Amino acid sequence: MNDLTGYTFDLAEGMVNQIEEEFGPESLTKQMAGAFDGTPDKAAAEKFFTDFGRRWMELSIELGEKNMDRTYEVLLATAEQIPEMRFPFIAQRYIEIAYLSAHPIYTVPITENGVQGIVFKMPFCGYYTAIQDALGDDFADELHCTAICDAACKRAFEFSGDEVAIDMESTMDEDGLCQFRIKKA
Repeated sequence: MNDLTGYTFDLAEGMVNQIEEEFGPESLTKQMAGAFDGTPDKAAAEKFFTDFGRRWMELSIELGEKNMDRTYEVLLATAEQIPEMRFPFIAQRYIEIAYLSAHPIYTVPITENGVQGIVFKMPFCGYYTAIQDALGDDFADELHCTAICDAACKRAFEFSGDEVAIDMESTMDEDGLCQFRIKKA
């Protein structure tokens, strides 16, 4: 959305499209096909999904820094004046960019957000579905895909200068959604 001041408050469409193209569920499916011959063992899956998540967030950070919107500009200015405002809000921006670009959602459901940490849900995970379709329900229900989200979120907080602990409070296989609680380590 552009307002009369000339400020942009929306994510850049080209950025969103590039992240979706390189790291959306279809891309995950293609990358899995190139990496795995059949169903991977636990170690190979962990390595692959961790690398995928880290690369996904790296691109989200890179493009997010190149495509600043007014909200982020104000957040950075506030964090400069009040350093306590950096956590978790800087990393949150990159988490939102990554998830909004790669999944069939219009907003990242954030249930808690403050200096104590952040809690968000992923109710429609395109990655879980892609893994289910490519490698079967049993493999998907082992939740190897949590390595994607864990690596991505850790990288977002590394970028903002914070070491964090990530707890998974709900899972796609049992609850129909994943819920992550992130707090300073």
